[in-house]
Amino acid sequence: MEQWRGKVAIVTGASAGIGAAIVVKLAESGVHVVAIARRENALKELAESVTDKSYGTIYTKVCDVTNEQAVKDVFSWVDSTLGGPSILINNAGVAKVSSLLNGKLEDWEETFDLNVLALSVCSREAYKSMTKNKIDGHIIQINSIAGHGLTPYFGFKMYNASKNAVTILCDGLRHELQLTGSKIKVSSVSPGPVRTDMLADVRKIITDRSTVDTTFLQVEDVANAVITSLATPPNVLIAEMTIIPTGSLIQTHLQPSSQVVENALNL
Repeated sequence: MEQWRGKVAIVTGASAGIGAAIVVKLAESGVHVVAIARRENALKELAESVTDKSYGTIYTKVCDVTNEQAVKDVFSWVDSTLGGPSILINNAGVAKVSSLLNGKLEDWEETFDLNVLALSVCSREAYKSMTKNKIDGHIIQINSIAGHGLTPYFGFKMYNASKNAVTILCDGLRHELQLTGSKIKVSSVSPGPVRTDMLADVRKIITDRSTVDTTFLQVEDVANAVITSLATPPNVLIAEMTIIPTGSLIQTHLQPSSQVVENALNL
């Protein structure tokens, strides 16, 4: 990580969970971090929690990444104030339990607006900034094992589709960068179940606790995976990293109970 010491990273969805853990790990490595999210108080608490003076500085920016102009404004500030980002961690995401049989359009739109379109806008702005500032940077998309196949959970297919889109967009971004001769790296980190508030809310509805493996990763595990990907030398790229709890499977093939189906249909 020495190559990134003193450089600037932008982390989306930074106010809690995986995003907050990534911010702390980057700061511990001497990286200056621009933490962006919608919750101002949570961002301030995160910045205040890192008091070690040897760490990188944490800057906070309130931003809804589904607002294109707000994203542009953040990148403009980073360009003019900090000299542009060397790292982008696209972590912001949402998981909605919404069946294809009776789901709400607004839930589907929110899923794709945040998980796919906002990620793409942030990646585009990072590319523009890195290219303008002549930075061979690194973009890391926080994906999911749901992005590599069909998950068995009822009411979870739109999230599933959005993460499959992220997988394609990672390869697509690498391809377009290759065609332009850019040396910017693009990595996908795909965790299995992580103990976060978002997953806890989803599991109340989609899982049958008598049959589903309840082993979780911790948010720090995902943050460490990000650091591992960043720590590679310039000639090495970890294109895809899948991490799961020891003893679990990458994909399970479970049939949901009738109660799980009823819960999801009644949303």
